[in-house]
Parts: sequence; structure tokens; C-alpha cells
Amino acid sequence: MQFIDLRKSIFAAAMAGLLLSGGTVSAQQNLQFNQIREKMSFDSSPVQSVNGVIASYAPALENATPAVVTIFSKSDPVPRGGDDESADPREEILRRLLGLGGPGRPMPGQSGLGSGVILSPDGYILTNNHVVEGADRITVALKGNKREYPAILIGGDKETDVALIKIEAQNLTPMQIGDSSKVKVGDVVLAVGNPLGLEQTVTQGIVSALGRRDLNITADRATGRLGYENFIQTDASINVGNSGGALIDAEGRLIGMNTAIKTDGLSRGNMGIAFAIPSNMAINIVRKLVDGGGKVRRGFLGIGLDDIGVDIADKLGLKNLKGALVKQVHQGTPAEIAGLEENDVVVEINNQSIDDAAQLRLVISGKDPGDEVDFRIIRGGKDRKVSVVLGDKDELEQLISSRAAVPQNPRRPDLRRDRAPVPQPRVEPAGNDGGFLPGVELQDLDRNLRSALKVDPSIRGVFVSSVQEGSEAAKAGLEAGQIITQIDQKTVASADDARTIVSEFDGQFVLVQIFKDGRRSILAVPLN
Repeated sequence: MQFIDLRKSIFAAAMAGLLLSGGTVSAQQNLQFNQIREKMSFDSSPVQSVNGVIASYAPALENATPAVVTIFSKSDPVPRGGDDESADPREEILRRLLGLGGPGRPMPGQSGLGSGVILSPDGYILTNNHVVEGADRITVALKGNKREYPAILIGGDKETDVALIKIEAQNLTPMQIGDSSKVKVGDVVLAVGNPLGLEQTVTQGIVSALGRRDLNITADRATGRLGYENFIQTDASINVGNSGGALIDAEGRLIGMNTAIKTDGLSRGNMGIAFAIPSNMAINIVRKLVDGGGKVRRGFLGIGLDDIGVDIADKLGLKNLKGALVKQVHQGTPAEIAGLEENDVVVEINNQSIDDAAQLRLVISGKDPGDEVDFRIIRGGKDRKVSVVLGDKDELEQLISSRAAVPQNPRRPDLRRDRAPVPQPRVEPAGNDGGFLPGVELQDLDRNLRSALKVDPSIRGVFVSSVQEGSEAAKAGLEAGQIITQIDQKTVASADDARTIVSEFDGQFVLVQIFKDGRRSILAVPLN
């Protein structure tokens, strides 16, 4: 199975990975989201239950369909010189396959077709980022109007696939915006858009599921960077060209923006599995785009996260698997300043329960830098409360990256020719490290070993010199070359510390925190 977005592009399949981004990105000066919000129409009441069968959805569509527009995007041909050594050789192959001529002929431009939703009478329009990204020209056609209005891009966000564009027009019919947090599985929904260029197409279905995450629909395939996902799943028929269109409830209110469909890889048509960005999330991104001058600023904690496994839940005394495990706290970040610690389990944010690491990441991304967030955590089996003032994601990620790029043990270069070589971990030891885990041998992280491995002095622990292949420790994820920093949530400074903690441990699985390549993680390792 694979996911595809819903835009229609010339040579889209053949040119995947080769088309260049660029185009017109413009933000209006001194614009604030509240200036747009006061022109928008909101209705947060739940859908009214109606006895009997609804014979027609015409009343709901009467006000909704004029707010759905067609969006055309166009990128100019990109010239390629014959002696351009930087040109991708795959482009030359595609030129020949598609009959586009040899070197020196321009690469073709890209045309796209999508949908959008009018948010305000003066021409602010919500759509998917992939509909307008990289376009040199964007035009919009309104319902029942053959005129095409030129549009400017206020801002777009790849990580959620949300964009805001603007046309110069007045007295437009805006979409009434519903509260997507009140949507329930089984609610009747209608999809409105321009599939395959068929304007104002309406299809009907139900909400199949809520909170679909980790689908990698918004992931950046070039960098592997994950996006932020919280999709509404529906079986309403949605096809290519529906991107950016409206998913409305039975009363005609926007509760989602159609974004992607799931296919079997053989067909690009509808299979009854489609995904829409919830309206609350989309409008929040619009707010960030407007107030951020076309760029989304996100709150940031500075922690590494993991889900709660059965073994870890049992060891930490958790009643269920809900929550997010803090496996790393970066130095100098808001999380460290507020007192969050490794092995903390976050179970609530601002009284909202947290199911897993992906949800915690999503919630924090929706906050702004400077927001104060109240956490309920479990530490050592006890409930605690921690308040964190969030930082700026982009700024702090650059700080963390710059630290990682600097040698971890910056000292005067050692020019001695007889300095100790970096130890090579062995995979299959002759025997076990007596008193520790079967199949595992340890080595103290002394000064010489630290220097050879370039381990920062702040990292305390013991070096795993070998792990027997097929041992229970190896199956749990323990590997030669790792540094054990904690066992049973107790700090380890030497091999003797590790042996003592294990010998005094009473249980089937022991939690082992390891450090490697600048990252920490937690393993549940069986003792037998």
C-alpha cells in the first residue's frame, strides 16, 4: 500500500524527485491573524441528532459549495545547459524517454490542479501546501465564475501540508468552520472539491477513524524528517484533484481538509481510504503562518521520546501503556531548565491525557514559543507536576545540531604517534562478564578509552566491549560499542557498579539506559 497526494501534475510520476522547488512566496506586511479571524465564520456546536433518515444534504451544501474553489498552479520550465556538471544525470535519461530533446533544452514546467476553501470574504483561501509549493504562478477559479484570479502565497508549511493563499476579491462566501474535536467515528461527512478537474463534485461517507498518526504522509522523503499528522480518516470518495478541498459535516461546516488517499500502488483511484487534516489543526497553522510572516514557529521542549512497551511499563509500575517515555533531555533546553529527567513518563499536558510519543510531539508542535505548559509525569512510581516554558523549535534545534557537530572532547590535538587506538568491540566473547548479564562483557570508561572514543566528560557510564550473538541481551538491543549509563534507573560509573546493581536486582527484566552516537535509549533486558 502507498499514500499519494491528490494533486494532478503533468509528468508527475516520471519526474518524481526531479522537479525543482521555487516560485512566489509572499507575506503581507504587518498582517495579524486576528484581522482575518474576525471575518471568518465559526460554529463549534455539535452536529444535531435528527430522528429518521435525512432525505437530502442540499441545505448543508447550499452554503458550503460556494466556498470551495479550484486552484491552478504552474511552474516555469527550468533551462539546463549542456555543460552543466551539476545537473542530475537522471534528467537526461528522462528527457530522452519522454522525447524532450537533448542537453540545452529546458526541462518542462509543472502544472497542478487542486482545491481550496475560502476563509474570509476578502479572499484568504486555505489549501494544501503540496498544491502550491514551488509554483511560479497560482490562479483561483470560483464557483460559477470562469474568471481566474491571480493569487499570492501568504505562507506554506511542509510539516503539516497546510498553506494560505490570497486573491484580490471582495464579498466572497466564506466557509463556516466547525470544531473538529467534536467529530465522532460514524458521523456523516461530505467531501467537496475538484477531482480530476470536475468542479464542485460532492461525495458522501462517514468518519472511519480519528487521530491517524505515523502514516508518513507529510514526511520529507529527501531528509527523512517526520511531519505532524493527526488525520481524520473517511470513506467518502476522494480522488486526485481533491487536495485542499473541504470535508464538511452534515450541517455544512468545515471539519477537515482533504489531503491524501491510500492506494495499493497499482491504481491512483479511490479505495475508500482517505485522510483529511482536522479543521482545528489547519486553522491553528493558518494562525501561525499569518502571525509568523509566512513561517510557522513551533514550541520546543528539547527531549527524546519513546513509546511505553509492556516490559518498561511493568518495571516502572505503570497501570497501562499510555504515556510518552522521556529517553533523553538535551542540555540547556526548556525541558532541562524545568527539571524534566530521563525515564520520566509524561501522562498529561494541560489536563489532556497523552497516549504515546507521537501525540506528545503533535501537541507541543501546536503550541507557540513562550507558552507555559503544565505536565503531569510519573517519576519513580509517583505523580509529579512540572511546568515548562517552551522555546523556539528552529532556534533550539540549530543549537543542538551545532553542539553535535563540535567534537565532544575538544582538547589540544594529541600529536603522539603512540596514542592508543580506538578499541574494536568484539561480537562474540569467549565468556561472560561474571556477575553481569549473560553474554555481555564490560570495560570501565577510563580516561584513555574516553579519549579514543571521543566521549564527552559529562557522559558517565561503562563501555560494552562485546555482546554474544544470539544472547538475550543481544535480542533486547544491547550491542558492542554502546555505553551503559543507567541500570534500574541507577547511575552507572563503572563495571563494578553494573555488576552490583544487577546482583541486587529482583525481577525478570531490568531497564538499561544506553548511549551511542549522541543518543540515549532505554532497553528492557531479561536477566536469564
